[in-house]
Formats: sequence, structure tokens, C-alpha cells
Amino acid sequence: MYIVGTDCSGIEAPIQALRQLQVPHHHAFSSDIDPYVIQSIKANYDPLVIYDDITNRDIRDVPDIDIYVAGFPCQPFSTAGNREGFKDKRGNVFWSCLEVIITKQPKYFILENVKALTWHDNGRTWKIIWDSLQIDGYTVKWKVLNTKDYGVPQNRERIFIVGKRGGDFNWPEPTEMDDIKDYIDHTDTTYKKWNRKTSLANIRADSVFIDVDFLHYTNYPMANKVSPCVLARPSSLWCVPYHRYATCREMFNLQGFGEFKQVISNSQMKKQIGNSMSVNVLTAIFNELL
Repeated sequence: MYIVGTDCSGIEAPIQALRQLQVPHHHAFSSDIDPYVIQSIKANYDPLVIYDDITNRDIRDVPDIDIYVAGFPCQPFSTAGNREGFKDKRGNVFWSCLEVIITKQPKYFILENVKALTWHDNGRTWKIIWDSLQIDGYTVKWKVLNTKDYGVPQNRERIFIVGKRGGDFNWPEPTEMDDIKDYIDHTDTTYKKWNRKTSLANIRADSVFIDVDFLHYTNYPMANKVSPCVLARPSSLWCVPYHRYATCREMFNLQGFGEFKQVISNSQMKKQIGNSMSVNVLTAIFNELL
């Protein structure tokens, strides 16, 4: 029975992954500052404690854990944000995550962020983070992993930093990608009027998912095989066969989630799905670690 704690938990992709693997676990704590995320967590999981702002948390109150996973905020480092890094108060969340690892000494930890973290501020931000994670007793490695390399057809590159106390580990080997057509939600056949300035005329006829916000830059030549990155924008991912925006179920599918009870609006739900880690990637990592 592994005791698990997550920070910047979102909709708890790590717990979803452990459930899919049928790994016995006890969910010790979650955290998130978004009240809508807290609603989703309470509706789908049963953590012993839910924290809000972890930068105000007393580490002495945090339970001991075997597994620690945190997707600390990517906005301070993302190319889609202002890239202010540690100048952004969200960037300081990393130090609270590091405090958990150093103080609680979990057997395993996983940190996730956008790959732009490695070149932010000409690499200085990454050097600070990486040097801080060289903790006695741990083997720590990092790698950029893509969701599409582990079964689910979504082109989503994220950096994963993984630590194991008292031993080595291997990164998971890539697996064959599923057929993207199996990820379509056929329960919603609503046809939406196209009211954007850009045209759909240049995309391939057998496309499945495209990001309409980027039609200025690409015609998605691989859209019959792989979805673009699922983002926290409710009206960006478009389902071409049904001529409508992607449903929450489709976005859940593209992030590797199984059943999930939705208790918030579609707009808030899509934001949370776009901010989540990919369940299938975590499953692949856990398969190597545990």
C-alpha cells in the first residue's frame, strides 16, 4: 500500500494512473488554489487532506508519503505565458514542492512542467531547479516525454523530473499509438456554424482534431493520426468529423482519463483537462518505478 501525496494536483492524473494500474494506494493529500479544481477533486477522489496555497503551508502538518507528484505551475515558464519564471509568484511554488521532497523523503517523486523550462532565462532557471534536486540518496533524472509515444494520440511534450530513493530506474519505452478515430465522442453530433476568419479549406479531409487558434500557422498535415496539444482553452480544439468544438469526453480521452464525474461547467472542465498531466505517461513511468 503506497501512501501518495500530490501538489498542484489539478484533476489528479497521478491517482488516475495508479487506479488504472490497480496499484494499492492511500491518497494522503491533494492541493490546488482553484476552487473549481477543489470541486472536481472532492467529486472524484477522497484525499485525507486538501490544501489550497501550499506556499503558506506548515511542512510539519504534511503527512509522510511514499510517492510524491507535483505539476508545479507552468505559466511562469511557458512560451504561451509571459515567461517570468521565478519573478512570477507561481514560480515560487517549486520551492514548496522541493521542501516536501527534502523533508518527507518519499521513495519516489515526479515533477512535471513544460519543456520550455529547460531554456527559460537562457537556462539559468533550469540550472537552479536541477541543482536543487541533487538530493543525497536519490537517483534523479529528467526527460522530455510526448503523450503520443505512450499510446494516446496527442502531441504533448512535457518535461518529467523523476527521483527514486536508494536505486536506479529506466525511462519507459515508447509504445504504438492508438487510432485517433477511437477517441471521437460520437454522442455529440451537434453541427456548429463556423464563425472564424480563418478557413478550414486547407486541412486534410480526413482530419480528426485540430487547434483552430493555430490555423494561421499550420494546416495540420498529421491531423488524421494525432491531435495537437490539448490546452486550457475551451474553444480551441475542434472535432473535424462532427464540425464542432471537442467535447469534454474527447479531451479526457486525449489525456488518458477514464471515468470522471463532472460537477462544473464545460468551460471550467476543459480548462482543468488542458492543465492536467497525461495519465498514460504517468502510467508508463509508474510501471518502471514501482
